Amino acid sequence: MAPPEPVSSTKIGGGGRAPGQRFRVGGGVTPTVVPEPAEEPVAEPAPAPAESTVAAPAVVAVEEPKVDAQLLANQQAFFERQAAADQARRDEARRAAQRSAFDVIEQTLANYGLSNLRSFVNDLVFNRNVVDENIIIGEIRQTPQYKQRFAGNEARRNAGYNVLSEGEYVALENQYRQLMRQSGLPSGFYDNNDDFVGLIANDVSVGELSERVNQGYEAVANADPAVIGEMRRLYNIGEGDLAAYFLDPERATPALLRQARAATVAGQAILQADISLTADQAEQLARAGVTEEQARAGFQAIEQAAELFAPLPGQAGQAISQAEQVAGVFGTSAAAQQRIRQRTRERLAEFEAGGGFAAQGSEVTGLT
Repeated sequence: MAPPEPVSSTKIGGGGRAPGQRFRVGGGVTPTVVPEPAEEPVAEPAPAPAESTVAAPAVVAVEEPKVDAQLLANQQAFFERQAAADQARRDEARRAAQRSAFDVIEQTLANYGLSNLRSFVNDLVFNRNVVDENIIIGEIRQTPQYKQRFAGNEARRNAGYNVLSEGEYVALENQYRQLMRQSGLPSGFYDNNDDFVGLIANDVSVGELSERVNQGYEAVANADPAVIGEMRRLYNIGEGDLAAYFLDPERATPALLRQARAATVAGQAILQADISLTADQAEQLARAGVTEEQARAGFQAIEQAAELFAPLPGQAGQAISQAEQVAGVFGTSAAAQQRIRQRTRERLAEFEAGGGFAAQGSEVTGLT
């Protein structure tokens, strides 16, 4: 058997063998195709971006809006009117608050007897715009007028007593005043706020004051009837005035003190010589400093010298008047004193000559 002829490579499919394939023929063996390793694909460079064919937007000219000057002016005027109206409302609200605060405090001042601080509060409220009532009251309490009005509180504080509120203080004053009126005490006696400072400072209750008033009336009842009678006769003074005098002689009115001294002298005139002095005579002796004891001695002397003052038989019109007797004995008239001295010397001379005058003229007032 002849050997097989060599088979030349043949392209398959008109294109020869595929790359990487080999064919082996012979031995009845089916040809085996052995693929060659595939080549790595080479990345192609990215294509350059195509140039934009869109044209740039065209610049459009915008026309500026026209400004309406009149419109702007109207708007500005409106805003200004609105602002002015708002300010006016705020001002009116402030004034209303000021008026309200002032009215309240003004009434409080009247209740406290501090109306003299009205201008002070007016300045606080309307000039300094202080409308808080607590702040205003605090400012008022620092004033000299307030401290004088409620002077009893400072004295209470110093004495260790609780300080009264303004309302309590005024209420206590009113209770004192009402008690005095109901007791019939005279007008002007313990009816002024200043009169009550000592009572409040010493923590005197209304009940305690009532007891003191009763003691004044008891003193009147136990006083010398002659003095009481002369007070009523000369001055028409009632028990209330007398009780006030005995209650607190130092606080009695000057007129009442003068009248009381005059009545004391007049009372001795009645008791010792049955002489009814006039108010002028009694007050003249009181002003001269005649005490009750001096009045007693003087009117006793007048009573004892009655014969000296009377005219002798056949000497009509030569009597020494009662007014001269009083003025001469107590030294309120030099002329009366001189006449009594002259009469005393005449009567002594007559007695030494054998007359009947027996009065001890030298004992009238010690005149010689």
